[in-house]
Amino acid sequence: PVLLNTSNAVFADNIIPGYEIAYLPNPNLRWEKIEAWEAGLEAYFLKNRLNFEGVYYKKKTKDLLAEIPGIAGTRPGLGNLGSMENKGVELTLSWNDKIGSEWRYGVSGNLTTIKNKVLYLYQEGYNITTGTSGLPEMSYTQAGYPIGYFYGYKVEGIYQNQAEIDAAKNTLGAKPGDLKFKDVNGDGQITTADRTMIGNPTPDFTYGLSVNVGYKNFDLSVDMMGVYGNEIYRTWNLYAWSQFNYLEARMDRWHGEGTSNTEPIMANNRNINRGSTPSDYFIEDGSFFRIRNIQLGYTFGADMLKKLRMRSLRVYINAQNPKTWKNNTGYSPEIGGSAIAFGIDANPYPIPAVYTFGLNLTF
Repeated sequence: PVLLNTSNAVFADNIIPGYEIAYLPNPNLRWEKIEAWEAGLEAYFLKNRLNFEGVYYKKKTKDLLAEIPGIAGTRPGLGNLGSMENKGVELTLSWNDKIGSEWRYGVSGNLTTIKNKVLYLYQEGYNITTGTSGLPEMSYTQAGYPIGYFYGYKVEGIYQNQAEIDAAKNTLGAKPGDLKFKDVNGDGQITTADRTMIGNPTPDFTYGLSVNVGYKNFDLSVDMMGVYGNEIYRTWNLYAWSQFNYLEARMDRWHGEGTSNTEPIMANNRNINRGSTPSDYFIEDGSFFRIRNIQLGYTFGADMLKKLRMRSLRVYINAQNPKTWKNNTGYSPEIGGSAIAFGIDANPYPIPAVYTFGLNLTF
C-alpha cells in the first residue's frame, strides 16, 4: 500500500517518522480499461514536397480510478467510479523545397482538437469536487460535462444600491458594491442552486508552427506553438495579505453608486468578492501563443575543417521561450494540476527565457 508521512515522534535524539496508509483498502479495485480507435490519411504531393497527415481519434476510458472522500476522520479511498471519452482530430501539413542550389526552406504546421466528456460517474448526480488550499472547491467532475470544469456563479454586474439587492431577494449577504450573480434557475432569488459551469480548463485545440531556412552553410529554425479555447481560474491575488500588487483593473473599482458595473468594492471584509464564493469574476482566457525556440547556426565546410583538423564543427546561438502572447494576468498561461483539478492559477513560477551559445564539434 501507499504510505504517507503524517506525523513524527521524538525518541531520545532521534526523530522517527510516523506513517499511515494513503487510501483505505478496496478489494474490488481493478485496472482502468481503454477502448480506442483511430482512422488516418497520409498523402504526398508535388514530388513529395507537400505532405499531409490527418487522424480522427476516439478514446473511451472505463473503470476510471478516482479518490472517494472518506468519512470524517478517516482516510479517503480509491475506486473505479466511471467512464470518460476523448475525441478529436490531429492534422499536420508540411512543405519542403529548395530555391536554386544555395537556398532551402521548410514550413510545417499541426493542429489537434480535443473534446472531453465524462460519460458516467458512480451514480446519477454524483460529482467529485476539488479546490486549492484554503479556498472552496471550484473544479467539478460530473457526468455529462468536461473533466475538472469550473463551477460557480455567473456575474452580471455590481449591486449599486440596497434596493437592487432587495429586489433580487439575495440570500448570499451581498451589499452595495458587491458582485451581482445571475439567477440561473429563474426562481427569483440567488441561492446555491444558481451555480453552474463557468469555464473549461481543457482547450478546444492546440497548434504548432515551425519554419526552417538554410542558405549555404547557415541555418535558421523557428518553433512556435499555441493553445486556444481554455479558461484559467485566477486565485493568486485573493488574499489581502498577499505580496502581490492589486490588478490594474481594480483602479476602476466601485466606490459609490454608478461608479462601476464591472469591478467590485475594495474592502477586505467583503468575502463574496475575494474568492470564498467561486464565480466567473475570477475566470480568465487561457489562450496563448509562444515562440518556443529560435536557433541560428553555421556549419563549417570541408576546407576549413581540414585546416582545423576536425571532422565537423557547427556554432549556434539559441533563444528558448523568448516571447509569449497571453491573455491571463498571471506570470504564465501554462497551469498544471492534477487529473481532475487543473488550470487553477496560483501564480506558479514563470517559464524562463533562456539564451545560449554553443559548439558542436568532432575531432
